Amino acid sequence: MRNLENNRVLVIMPAWNEADCVGATVAEVLTLDEPYDVLVVNDGSTDETPRIAASAGATVLNLPFNLGVGGAMRAGFRYAQRLGYSQVIQVDADGQHDPRNIREVLNGLESADISIGARFANRGDYTVKGPRKWAMKLLASVLSKLAKTTLTDVTSGFRAGNSRAIVQYLDH
Repeated sequence: MRNLENNRVLVIMPAWNEADCVGATVAEVLTLDEPYDVLVVNDGSTDETPRIAASAGATVLNLPFNLGVGGAMRAGFRYAQRLGYSQVIQVDADGQHDPRNIREVLNGLESADISIGARFANRGDYTVKGPRKWAMKLLASVLSKLAKTTLTDVTSGFRAGNSRAIVQYLDH
């Protein structure tokens, strides 16, 4: 018997002590023309992150302690899988990604299992300086050569995945 998939998109927002901006980020996603479900994965915050996220309209999944972004995303993927979502997208709670670009990143799933939104593709005003910038450029260069395509932001937290990607993330 075939599983019925949830046709809505789940926005997974990992958050650790993001009380200052999570509410605005959730509200911005929820006011877009296209309806998205928002799951804030509260990664052991010690501030008001979960209360503010819920007040803004998000579903909140509370982790008992800080697992880091990888652990928070795995929890979000597990939630998505259990509820039958066929598409998810990570949007960082700190507001560094423009929610108006969610659809653009999701459109990449028409030809791939994972689609990554770049912060350094001659758009927006996100900047990185110093050693972090150099490390990110080196990593992008190496991975671009391996992938045989230009990748500008391989560390981006603005990434989408389909049901196949969700299973892949959970199997490893």
